[in-house]
Amino acid sequence: MFLRIKMILFIFVITIMTVQLAQADTVNLLNGDKLTGKVSVMESGKLKLTTTYAGEITIDWGQVLSLDSDQKMQVFVKPDHKVDEEELSSLVKAEQTKQVGTEKSIKTSKVASINSRPKDYKLKGGIRAGWNKASGNTRKENIGASFDISYATGKNRWKTKGDHYWATSKGQRSDYNWLLSADYNRFLDKKIFLTGSGQIQQDQFQDLTLRSIIGTGLGYQFFDSDRLTLSLETGPAYVWEDYTSRDSREFVAAKWGINFDWWIFPDRLNLFHNQMGLISMKNSDNWLWQSRSGIMFPIVDRFFGSFQYNYDWTNDPVPGKLQDDSRIMFNMGYSFSDFPQLFD
Repeated sequence: MFLRIKMILFIFVITIMTVQLAQADTVNLLNGDKLTGKVSVMESGKLKLTTTYAGEITIDWGQVLSLDSDQKMQVFVKPDHKVDEEELSSLVKAEQTKQVGTEKSIKTSKVASINSRPKDYKLKGGIRAGWNKASGNTRKENIGASFDISYATGKNRWKTKGDHYWATSKGQRSDYNWLLSADYNRFLDKKIFLTGSGQIQQDQFQDLTLRSIIGTGLGYQFFDSDRLTLSLETGPAYVWEDYTSRDSREFVAAKWGINFDWWIFPDRLNLFHNQMGLISMKNSDNWLWQSRSGIMFPIVDRFFGSFQYNYDWTNDPVPGKLQDDSRIMFNMGYSFSDFPQLFD
């Protein structure tokens, strides 16, 4: 009788363990590790796995090679990269599957989310800063910082950016300027958008106390993906300029802008170029051009390094001032979004 009870308990324990093992999901990582547990959700690039040994753990989806589940998962798949991802939530499709990342299943790079409808927004941008100091016969100190943010949801997109540069030479200030801008885009279809923008700027060594710009117009989005972005916009603008050594002036101008960002080698090397131009409708000699160009390369996680070249041209500067200003910088920064992978 006692032996029979022991056998029943033994069979019961084995059955429970078998059921638990059968219900376990397996996450295979790029480094060869395997994690078992219960997949609850994957959203915003983070996979949540509930385990018996560590509770709920969070795994970076970019580190997942494949995923095997004993139960069907609702996997939301990104649209093909050839399709514009204007509204992610309306373009993605859900598939019921037990495997992700295997030869006959969905690629991990194509997965938008698991067991959760993807959010209808895209966030891009980053912050960066550079500093250098020289002592001895040459005593100089230079500090620069900048940021850019792009947030899109549905047919709306907001962008803002700014930069600030400060320098001293032998204890005397030799450079001081800053710029801040904001844009709003309303897409009429997948390519054409209305735009409204504003910008303020100060440059002490151009005797510019403050330049304020308000503009509107039309834009065209040639490309808009994780790997390649290119847009052009143009329209009228109104400009106010205050100087320390010249009379203030205001005028209506034609304004244009170009935004270009290309991952030449995904997860390796990025090329970018942004420019803005103005030309007065009353005096064609009064025009300016500002550009920010360079290359960026990931270092670890979302941290990156960049070489950047700034070039500004003012065709009608304050008397005694040069028309052009240029700057070459090496920056370190942090990205608000993941870098595109090499094998997406």
